[in-house]
Amino acid sequence: MKVLLAVDGSPYSEMATQMLKALRLPPQTEVTAMTVVPEHTFLGGITLGVQGGVVRQGAHETREKKASELLGKPVSTLETDGLEVRSLVCTGNPAEEIVKRSHGMRSNLVVIGAKGAGDPERFPLGSVAQKVMKYADTSVLLAREKATAIRRVLLATDGSKHSDAAVQFLLDLPLPRKSQVFVVTVLHSHTAVWLKTPTLNLKTNRKLLEELQAREENTARSLLDSVKKKFRENKYNTESLTLKGEPAEEILMAAETLTPELIVLGAKGLTGIENFLLGSVAPKVARFSRYSVLIVRP
Repeated sequence: MKVLLAVDGSPYSEMATQMLKALRLPPQTEVTAMTVVPEHTFLGGITLGVQGGVVRQGAHETREKKASELLGKPVSTLETDGLEVRSLVCTGNPAEEIVKRSHGMRSNLVVIGAKGAGDPERFPLGSVAQKVMKYADTSVLLAREKATAIRRVLLATDGSKHSDAAVQFLLDLPLPRKSQVFVVTVLHSHTAVWLKTPTLNLKTNRKLLEELQAREENTARSLLDSVKKKFRENKYNTESLTLKGEPAEEILMAAETLTPELIVLGAKGLTGIENFLLGSVAPKVARFSRYSVLIVRP
């Protein structure tokens, strides 16, 4: 597995490092810890390093040195677990550089703090994290808590290929054996579906709706049983829950009850349009969750 850890010296970067450490990745994992020296281009092509066509080499070298020093702590933290960690300093737009480097190294996972050093406290999700979550072509873990261990994982599934990828991703990590995995799926509220479909007559179609609901509940049981079996075969303590309502809201409410260290879900669900970079549920959960969120892409 190839992992890209993006840090900027903020408290959330430390959370990202600790979350990566808590995953207990195997020693053969290739980890690259990177930081990006922001380079904003002002009107006229002026940057902090280039003014009036003159390159300020000293200023650039000073920032590069501080960036390299910033990587020292996360690298040493991960190396204590026997991981071999490579350092990388880039200059440019942070989100663009992270996405570009992740693609270039063909990483399996990007780990980043949910907020960065320059994000206002009132914002639930930082600007760089949002862009990386949306545009990265690999799985992304948004860290929100300084987890020392992964005790509880909330895995949301709907039987889509992205959900299947999330299941397999967790099995391949692997998680610490003492982790408890809560598998949830969310059923639609058929009353809500009817209210959103004014052409559907509830009185004449009540039986049809009841049949659809029963069929969906049977599908949910089969889906949860199948996923539970996979985790139990790998010796994980696994429970399942069937929820009903708007998926993102239900997942977030379940998280408040279960208090997991990590919420895991696919980047898109059954209703996700293939050409869209991200579905509707994953970004909502990532934005409003109080817990770390892993968004998995096949």
